[in-house]
Amino acid sequence: MSIFTKRGVRLPLMKEPAASRPVAEMETVSRVTLPLSVAGDSSRSCRQALGIYSSVIRGQVIGLPEDEGGTPVLSSVTGVLAGIQPLTHPLYGETTCAVLDCMVAAAAEPVLRPHKGEWKPEEILGAARTAGIIDELDGLPLHAKLRAWQDGSCNFLVVDAAEQEPYASSGWAVLNESIEQVQEGVALAVTAAGVAGGHIAVKLPAARRKELAKRLHNSQLFQVRSRYPARQYCHAASDVVVCRIGVQACLALYRAVVYGEPQCDCVITVAGDAVATPQNIRVPFGVSVKQVLHACGLSSDPGYVILGDAVTGVAIQDLEIPVLPGVTCVLALTERKVSAPRPCIGCGRCAQACHAGLLPSEIAGRLENMHYERLSTLLPTECDGCGACSYVCPAGRDVTTRVLEAQENAGTIFLNWGDDDDA
Repeated sequence: MSIFTKRGVRLPLMKEPAASRPVAEMETVSRVTLPLSVAGDSSRSCRQALGIYSSVIRGQVIGLPEDEGGTPVLSSVTGVLAGIQPLTHPLYGETTCAVLDCMVAAAAEPVLRPHKGEWKPEEILGAARTAGIIDELDGLPLHAKLRAWQDGSCNFLVVDAAEQEPYASSGWAVLNESIEQVQEGVALAVTAAGVAGGHIAVKLPAARRKELAKRLHNSQLFQVRSRYPARQYCHAASDVVVCRIGVQACLALYRAVVYGEPQCDCVITVAGDAVATPQNIRVPFGVSVKQVLHACGLSSDPGYVILGDAVTGVAIQDLEIPVLPGVTCVLALTERKVSAPRPCIGCGRCAQACHAGLLPSEIAGRLENMHYERLSTLLPTECDGCGACSYVCPAGRDVTTRVLEAQENAGTIFLNWGDDDDA
């Protein structure tokens, strides 16, 4: 774990009124689109398990993993498999998807699974895989993450519900609704990963944090620092390696182990000045952004729709893009307050805000001036894309994108001048 520093920025919080409202449910769902394979990721490739026009029920396997340790794709609704189609998703890239026409979106009442004694690691990992749990923090299968940490690479497990970006409050909503079950999920994840312990990291007002703490039978809430992004997730020495999972994945783990319940939906924050009723809403995986916005209502035509929060989200033009694991916020804004980019003034604010201790403006400058051979010395691969440098830039430059461009090439860029035959 990195030592605490003062680097970072303070973001204005715009979580209300969504954060104070109970989690809503989608009343109607017409169609869902679920990825069966993700280009370039063999661990997420599945083959079609059902024929076209087959009836499916919620939680039924519709995609079988190509490899033995892969994660199956489960139907998030009850309906009919209408077809298979390609899709370019902002988070998943090029993917092949199953399209299901929905008849019923609601889930049946869970039934407690009989079990005696403590759950063993393999039982927990097996339940996570069968339930198709994907961690919302990074879009990776939860069972694979927990198994990888069994090698001792991780000392302490953190369930990350900090949500430091301005609008997102879905993690808060899940904790408020089911913190007792999340706490049980922490214990299961700790057992599966074989680590020393774990707790829940939050960034909450004192009154709300105290209310949640009263519902726990021991102290498991850790308040992260107020600067964005967080670097310290627990009270521990600098040699302790912290691993993180999402709060929704943790809750899904508990319900998969105890009830045998598949992960078929997620809670997302829908907010922005174009949204009539900002709220956290539970939606089946694969529901389009258009359906989500319709469920919450629009007070005006949005100029921008962003998949994700304001700092690290991606603006989308196609509202048929589905909500998939990894999406915890959708913003509809009448306008996007972004100043026209100007030349770098050398103020150094991006370096002050960078929690990784990088020199973002210098990396961007070397990239723009084609000094590619000197990029690697500035360690662009250490950037995690938090967006703090772009947020504080008084010149309005998208510094983060330039640093990530250098990172994608591992600090080295090769120019393609054409085929030899063209010489």
